[in-house]
Amino acid sequence: MKIKKVRSVLCFLGIVLMNCSTISAFAVADNPPASTNIIVDNIDAAGLIAYYSLSITSAVKAVKITAVTSATDTMAKIGFTNIQVQRSSNGSTGWVTEKTPYDQIDTDNNYFSLDSFSVDVSGGYYYRVVLNHYAKEQGWLFPSSQSVSNISNVVWVPAG
Repeated sequence: MKIKKVRSVLCFLGIVLMNCSTISAFAVADNPPASTNIIVDNIDAAGLIAYYSLSITSAVKAVKITAVTSATDTMAKIGFTNIQVQRSSNGSTGWVTEKTPYDQIDTDNNYFSLDSFSVDVSGGYYYRVVLNHYAKEQGWLFPSSQSVSNISNVVWVPAG
């Protein structure tokens, strides 16, 4: 994380001084040229987010969300955004958003979880949760942020 911050500051200073060629060459010396084809696996692609998971369980006219977002370092903000509880009559197609709970965000932490976070639903449908795992770096100059979409397993919630 510290290298990214140093790179951002160096490039910013280079742009301000209108002489970014020397600084940018130093700042990206360990990065391959843009023309090189690189295959990045999902762990590296997550960047700030080191680990994430999501699942739901069925309750009486409710679903319980269990989720984790774990970051590589202490973040200014970490958690879950754009949470949608969706329903379907067959469990595979025709998903409709029934509830949109508020974002669940913590500050100044490297880990945030929901443990059986309950959301009331009408029941009589299959349910899943769609959300974004979110992390935003600390820092005053160009803090990076990242969002990773995730879809939970599917559960049946009885109507009564």
